[in-house]
Amino acid sequence: MDSPSNDARRDFLKLTGAAIGATGFVGTVTSETGTTATNRAWPTFQHDAGNTGVSPDGTDPGSGAWIDWSERVSDRPLLSPTVAGGIVYVGDVTGKLIAFDTDDREIRWTTHARGLEHAPAVVGETVYAVGTDLVALSAADGTERWRFEVGIAESSPVTAADGTLFFKTSDVNGQGACRAVDAETGTERWNVRLPTGKDAEIPSAENVPPAVVDGVAYFTDKATVYAIDAESGTPLWQTAVDSVINHAPTVVDGTVYVSGTRTFALSADDGHTEWKTDLGDSVRLDQSPAVTDDTVVVTDGSRARIWALGTDDGAIRWTVEGNGGSAGTPVIADGTTYVPIADDDDGLVALDLHSGDQRWWVPIRKLGNSSLPPAIDEAIYVAGREGFLYAIADPEWLDWQADQIGSLAVGENVYVSNGRGHFSALDAKTGSKRWRGEADRTPVTANGVVYGTDWTAVVAYSPNGTQRWRSDRSKKITAGPVVTDEVAVVGGDGWVTALDASTGAYRWTTESGCDDFGPVETLSVHGETAFAVADGRVVALDCDGRQWSAGSGVNTVAVDDAVYVGTADNEVIAYGFDGSERWRVALDNGTEVTNLVADDGLYAVTTAVTSTGTDSREWLVSLDNGEEAWTFHPKFLPFGSLCEPTAADDKVYIGASDRRVYALAATDGTEQERFETGGEVTSVAICGDRVYATSDGTAAFRL
Repeated sequence: MDSPSNDARRDFLKLTGAAIGATGFVGTVTSETGTTATNRAWPTFQHDAGNTGVSPDGTDPGSGAWIDWSERVSDRPLLSPTVAGGIVYVGDVTGKLIAFDTDDREIRWTTHARGLEHAPAVVGETVYAVGTDLVALSAADGTERWRFEVGIAESSPVTAADGTLFFKTSDVNGQGACRAVDAETGTERWNVRLPTGKDAEIPSAENVPPAVVDGVAYFTDKATVYAIDAESGTPLWQTAVDSVINHAPTVVDGTVYVSGTRTFALSADDGHTEWKTDLGDSVRLDQSPAVTDDTVVVTDGSRARIWALGTDDGAIRWTVEGNGGSAGTPVIADGTTYVPIADDDDGLVALDLHSGDQRWWVPIRKLGNSSLPPAIDEAIYVAGREGFLYAIADPEWLDWQADQIGSLAVGENVYVSNGRGHFSALDAKTGSKRWRGEADRTPVTANGVVYGTDWTAVVAYSPNGTQRWRSDRSKKITAGPVVTDEVAVVGGDGWVTALDASTGAYRWTTESGCDDFGPVETLSVHGETAFAVADGRVVALDCDGRQWSAGSGVNTVAVDDAVYVGTADNEVIAYGFDGSERWRVALDNGTEVTNLVADDGLYAVTTAVTSTGTDSREWLVSLDNGEEAWTFHPKFLPFGSLCEPTAADDKVYIGASDRRVYALAATDGTEQERFETGGEVTSVAICGDRVYATSDGTAAFRL
């Protein structure tokens, strides 16, 4: 696909430090981890038993990186995911464990693991999850194979190596222990009590998984690293650093990496300090590092700061700093480090491992707990606070993105109005800006011409930006233009004017008297008759003046084979062109109709304000001869808004505040396709084989 425009991506970086002696320092992990990852799996918390956070076979999606899909798998915040064999395993904060098939995009099975707080581990055909108990589950259907009763208050994720499961626990007294359990039978192999908790003056620290490499299990507790023989449980050595270690240790090529107020490299043989690096004041290094054979990536959990250090000497290779928020646990693949960022605009940032330069940034809705590492397989999987699982890849359906925001019209170009006096004409195939026109309202396209209003004037442009004509009115335009083959109609405070669509020549004006009609809110046209919404009524106007008016509390109007109005009483009413009422229907959902579209069918958007009065909930309703044919509301959007729909080729397209554009079957409203955007969708348009949408930018999606 063509690369989306970088203009549409948030610039995460505020400062990029110069690389120091960085030539050739990007590498891959070479340590033996004890867990073999196949098919680009991410089978445990930090990919492998060494907690390296590195996927040797993972491929960066490149400049086309975007949300390929998102699915809500729970109504509660999710924990970090693991993935193997095309199945993502992820828990939520209630202890529910979910197996999600990434091909079918369906939940394969769910189960409950009491006290689950971490990512499960997957080895072969078995999933291991630990909470108040350690359970072994069938990867195929989630059935329990065995259960080991831990009987403690908290436990870490498990690390699997050489047929054994290693994890750390602490009881209600804060007593910490290092545990090893046989992966096949669930019997305990050894249990080493730590010198914290009830047998010491201080409680055990954060329960984080150990690293297990070359027959040694490395645990952390408070400010100490412990090396324990993985087979026998015999302590080998222990080393204290200068502050509490709140993350899993990482072991690569005979070195153990941990951070307190500084980052430390310890010898895996005896625990002596090989180097330590001070990264400044007020740094909270409580996320696990990601380590290749020559690079250590560490992040700041209190601010969005990221560092790359050399594994040989700890020298800072580069530093980047975001615009606020916090940086989560980093992971590495394909010469790129990926870091979740939680701030006012959550997302996943991809940085070049060699230079620290930003490669891309993808927004994630309410990422929240940014300490959770993503998992890398065929896509990059990220879990969010709203129960959504996201897959980041290079979507085939995403054509291009641009940074223009506003409302849309399409023709030979894509026209985006920002509502501040001008609009941009973008190339429909590439998204590149072609020219700019003056308009204070959304332009419309018809007859191969672009029509816009410039306060008191109507302006017509050719697709190349040449002004065809301009017709100045004496009063402010508040509605329109609405265009047919013959006329372009605009309205204002108590008046409606029709102009020749080809030349801009004056055709007619109807102005209200003192008891006639007030400010025109919306317009629709059939032939040379205009239908205006004013003073809560629909008014029919033509060259002979006012023909008829009807209704009360009218919000919107649309015309096809009849004149359709939507009301504040949540009704849709159909009038004949002579003003006679044909039918009316009270809609089942919502409290008022805010949008009507009569195009290859009749579609209404109905709105209800929530009890708080600050949010709204909206439904799309398809109407057929005065009956509700079907209703659509985003499945996992309890509150939010829908933009005006558009219809083409037996489908209805509508955007929502859940950052998606939905393509629905016109016959029954079933979802046919879904396109992910970076923000609340405010406008959708169709032209040829593309869907165009605006949210926090403008995007083109292939059909």
